[in-house]
Amino acid sequence: MCRLLGYAAPVTTTTQEVIGEANCSEWQRMGRLHADGWGTAFLGEHGIERVRSAHSGLRDPELDAALTNVPSTARLTHLRLATEGIARTLENAHPFVTDRFALAHNGSIKPVAEFKKLVNTDELEPHGGDSDTSVLVALITRALNAGLTLSDAVITTVESVSERFPGASINLLVLSESELIAVHANDGASLPTDEFDEANLGDDLPLDHIDHYYQLSYRRAVDGTVAFTSSGLAHEGWTPMRQNSVATVDLETLRLEFHDLRVGETVAA
Repeated sequence: MCRLLGYAAPVTTTTQEVIGEANCSEWQRMGRLHADGWGTAFLGEHGIERVRSAHSGLRDPELDAALTNVPSTARLTHLRLATEGIARTLENAHPFVTDRFALAHNGSIKPVAEFKKLVNTDELEPHGGDSDTSVLVALITRALNAGLTLSDAVITTVESVSERFPGASINLLVLSESELIAVHANDGASLPTDEFDEANLGDDLPLDHIDHYYQLSYRRAVDGTVAFTSSGLAHEGWTPMRQNSVATVDLETLRLEFHDLRVGETVAA
């Protein structure tokens, strides 16, 4: 259960320039609840680069710098609230990176022990970690190795996992050198209320965390820049993604397309 933030832009820019100083500051401040690590992946001179930590990003100057001072044409950033039973380690910090994509996840897929049975240790070793998200990365990689495109591999994997694990919460940002993908699939997922209570934030719980915790929203600027965020920021300028949907952004053209996920017997309206 985490927070996601990402963008794709026509020129190098920072997250703060994309969403504004107030939103950027408030997003980092959500580290007061999502305090089990943070990470970011972005397009650099040599492809996808990553920085991550197993510690809270609330007052971390390195996270602040990533959001405000390190420009890129595409970036995703993640604040972690660890799923119960999954270790708070650097290896489990998001985003996970393979030689073809980076992935950050908001949600959980339970029971984790059953989910892990879908892959073997050789499939987890290249990108590391032993969490439900690590398994998801392995399954997407398996689909890629079978010849699917990245977007099709993500869609097929999410559909399959959602069918097999009802109540799974799968919000994703996936970044490659050519594409940014956002997934919103968490119909029936339960809120992490125990974690909310343990944080003891009272009235300082981030915006929408009770009513719309798993909402993923997007915005598009006049210059074509596309941004995605989890709930917690002011609503102005953001459009909620519909349930069981996927958005893809071509990093060369900034073409934004939406796709429906086939989950259960219905397709998202």
